[in-house]
Amino acid sequence: MNAASPREQRALHGADTAAAAARLWRAGLKQGEAGRWREAALAFARAARLAPGDALYWTNLAHAQRHRGALTRAVASARRALAIDAVDPTALRIAGDCLQRLRRYEAAAACFGALEAAGIQDAEMMVQHGAVLLSLLRPGEAAEVLLRALPLKPDAPMGHALLSDACRDQGRKREAVECMRTVLALRPGDLQTLARMSFEKRNLLDWQELDADLAQLRELLRGPQPEPGRIGAVFAMLSLPLEPELLLTAARSEARFMGSGSQPLPAVPVPVPPPQRRTRLGWLSYDFRDHAVSQLLVEVLEHIDRERFELFLYSTGPDDGSTLRARLEACEHFVDLRGTSDEQAAARIRADGVDVLVDLMGHTRGNRMAILAQRPAPVQVGFLGYPGSSGADYIDYFIGDPLTTPLELAPHFSEKLAQMPLCFQPNGRWRPLPQPMSRAAAGLPEDAFVMCAFNHTYKILPPAFDIWCAVMREVPRAVLWLKETNDQLRDTVLAAARARGVEPARIVFARNVRYDEHFSRLAQADVFVDTWPYNAHTTAADALWAGVPVITVYGNGFASRVAASALNAVGLAELAFADPEDYHRAILALALEPALLAAYRQHLDGQRMALPLFDPARHAGDLQALLQRMVERWRAGQEPDHLLAD
Repeated sequence: MNAASPREQRALHGADTAAAAARLWRAGLKQGEAGRWREAALAFARAARLAPGDALYWTNLAHAQRHRGALTRAVASARRALAIDAVDPTALRIAGDCLQRLRRYEAAAACFGALEAAGIQDAEMMVQHGAVLLSLLRPGEAAEVLLRALPLKPDAPMGHALLSDACRDQGRKREAVECMRTVLALRPGDLQTLARMSFEKRNLLDWQELDADLAQLRELLRGPQPEPGRIGAVFAMLSLPLEPELLLTAARSEARFMGSGSQPLPAVPVPVPPPQRRTRLGWLSYDFRDHAVSQLLVEVLEHIDRERFELFLYSTGPDDGSTLRARLEACEHFVDLRGTSDEQAAARIRADGVDVLVDLMGHTRGNRMAILAQRPAPVQVGFLGYPGSSGADYIDYFIGDPLTTPLELAPHFSEKLAQMPLCFQPNGRWRPLPQPMSRAAAGLPEDAFVMCAFNHTYKILPPAFDIWCAVMREVPRAVLWLKETNDQLRDTVLAAARARGVEPARIVFARNVRYDEHFSRLAQADVFVDTWPYNAHTTAADALWAGVPVITVYGNGFASRVAASALNAVGLAELAFADPEDYHRAILALALEPALLAAYRQHLDGQRMALPLFDPARHAGDLQALLQRMVERWRAGQEPDHLLAD
């Protein structure tokens, strides 16, 4: 028999290699079926090395790597498959899913878009695409994708829930509510959906089902919760008159869910002796942009003592290119964590050696609780962004003050209370000073007693609105000044006023104006009338800066005590009341006693720059001292405990 030619030998070797790759692939499939994904990944990797031109092996390797949580490697393997077959649907799905979980949303959207462009109509994939587009703040595109997905699977609750989010983000609140009604029909008794639907109805001042919603929420919150239980929409419940223990139940459940897939990093050893370096303060936020949290915080950060403290700002949200963003980026170390997984972000924070990590988000949009669940810092603190307990056992302290977080409220917090000596809320002097303006220019009657209620509409509940209308019936020249809204909501407000004996002409709507003009216009109000149980927070400080006295009702939760704390910090604690009837009488007193109103206004206008509420240097000193106390307890080997103001 003649010997095989070199070409034949190469063919035989190629056949052997292909057969070996196929055997490894089949072995990998068996390992995967048994749930042994590490062994499966090894087998698929060897197959891919033997036959690198076969997309199937790379796709299966990506699948196994995804199961192991190696998301970055899975994306790389999927891309090797896509380099061979650009429309491999499985590789595109795996890449899109992993990129979404890595929070690389633009790349994920491109993968899902390529699947649709290839004519693949898969409802689950399209719903995932919609979620990614919402994360990119592109609600219009998200709605289009979801409206194509839902006819394919009309009984998909997540699709309807995401469509509700897309409608909400476009200002289509009634449509958002109807989408949530569909979710409830598919998932009766779903607490998350019920809470969010109630929130959006309140945004529309639709109170018809408020009592029924409250009763059902109470029943669900008092019932058994799964472990870990996702409740979600915790923020939406803060503006309802729910008992503090029920709000804590909701927060705990959500915090457990958010941290359930996270493994804590090894504990940071207590340094002995303490390091001869500055204390490292980390600040974690989605809102390092032109946002209320950053507006309040930036001047305080700029006043932190840099000889004693080193600042690390960790941004997980968008860069809006604003001047405020530039100021934040100048605060020593600014780290953009967009496009990083929770594990990568936690590893970066740990590598930076942060002593205290301050979470500025809590249960708000864009939060990254899973980073905190890994314990990247030895001391972790909730502050400013979320007005209530996180419910997380991986957050040690909650920063308040003697009014917002008195020790008797400690049972309603999972964290230990850390009190600033005066108002917890940082307020610098960044707001524009009011300039002369006529009431006519502000759209107000010249001789009216103007009650300003510029809170978000979801905070307005019938007890407050009833009192405002009562004042207008009792004081013929009184008007109620609300933020401008759409025609639907305007009609709802006017109908609610008419039902309470108030003519529509007594309700004035403020149009949207430039930020600097807003404060000159705001100064034309006589009094800012607050809401409860969710007070004005930044909005109350805006009014006080503009020289407008605030009248508030405080309750037994943090969110319902912030305006009282701000009033205390400007020397007007007597304008905060426990009883709504006293609130009512105080508004009438200012309406009927011009000298009293003038005295309050003179106090605010004349002492603006001397008021502690607006002193960023004082606030920075108090805040850094409080954070240092936390670090010193940890370095002394002590567990977190309540840190009360002197």
